[in-house]
Amino acid sequence: MSGNRSLALFLWVLLAVLLLWVAQPVWVSWLQATSGNQPRAITARGDLAADEQATIAVFERNSPSVVYITTVERVLNLWNRNIREIPQGTGTGFVWDNAGHIVTNYHVVEGHDTAKIRFADQSVFEADVVRASPEHDLAVLRLRDMADTPPPVQIGSSSDLRVGQNVLAIGNPFGLDHTLTSGIISALRRSIDAEEGGSMDGLIQTDAAINPGNSGGPCWTVLGV
Repeated sequence: MSGNRSLALFLWVLLAVLLLWVAQPVWVSWLQATSGNQPRAITARGDLAADEQATIAVFERNSPSVVYITTVERVLNLWNRNIREIPQGTGTGFVWDNAGHIVTNYHVVEGHDTAKIRFADQSVFEADVVRASPEHDLAVLRLRDMADTPPPVQIGSSSDLRVGQNVLAIGNPFGLDHTLTSGIISALRRSIDAEEGGSMDGLIQTDAAINPGNSGGPCWTVLGV
C-alpha cells in the first residue's frame, strides 16, 4: 500500500512540474508585472571607432590565411603491423604566396620533413619542409595540394616601423579557431642569443601576447605587417 502511495505522490509531483514548465511564459510574465520588474531595454551598439574598424579589417582579411601546423611521428605497432601517427609539435603558420608556401617558426617543425596544415574550414593538407634556418628560427613549407587555399597574407615593410605603433598578432592555436591579441612595438633592432649558437639581430620587440600554440603566427601594424 505504501508503495502505491509513493508512486501516486511521485506522479502528482511530476504532473505539477510539467504544468509549471508548460505555463512558464504566463507565470513569469505575471510575476514581472506584479513586482514591477520589466525586462531591461537593450542599448544599441554605437558606431565603431576608426581604430576598431582598422583592427577588424586586418583580422577578417588575413585570419583565413593563418593556419594550424602539426608534425607527427609514425610508429609501427609490432603486434599488428599497423602504423599510427602520434602528434609531436604544433604551432601556427601563414600562407606566404600563391605557390603554396607556408612560413612558420623552425622550432614548430624541428626534426621533421613533413607536416599537416589545417585551414580555417578544417581542411587538412600535407606539406613538405623545403627550407629551414635554425639560426633565425624560420622554416618554409610547401603544400603538396594547393586546391582552394586562401590568398596570401598582406605583407608590408618593417624598415619604417616606429616604437609605439600598434601591433596585432593572429594565431591559430590547437586548430580550433583564430585568436587576436594586440600591443605595441616596444623596441627595434633587438638581439637575442640563438639556440643554435650566435645571435639573432635586428629583431622587433612587442608586448602583444603570444600564447601557447601561436608560435609562427604573423604580426601586423594596423597599416601592414
